Amino acid sequence: MSNLDVANAADVLERKAFTAKAGGISLLLTRIDGKVYAIENRCPHLGLPLARGRIDGTAITCPFHGSSFDVCTGRNLDWVNSLLGLPLPTFTHKLVALGKAPSDVRSFAAKEVGGRIYVKVS
Repeated sequence: MSNLDVANAADVLERKAFTAKAGGISLLLTRIDGKVYAIENRCPHLGLPLARGRIDGTAITCPFHGSSFDVCTGRNLDWVNSLLGLPLPTFTHKLVALGKAPSDVRSFAAKEVGGRIYVKVS
């Protein structure tokens, strides 16, 4: 595992998605209460980018199918419940999930040092 320099600290804003690459992985960086967090910028449902989603509190919601994840831990909070932002009836959730079980998004340790953001990737 190594800490990779991925961004200028001033570019990572409070509850706003910022994307960067490290070790071939697309990352989503954000700040929550001033602390920097990093998760993979890839929804585990279909691999679409999470950075287009909205961060509310500590959760980011995938704009494509409504799955949401805690940006501090990567933990799945809700699984496929909409289509392009339009709510779906509950009975269709499993159909739109395409048989995929709820899963977390990968999270990475991030730290701010000397005006730069470093992320530990393996």
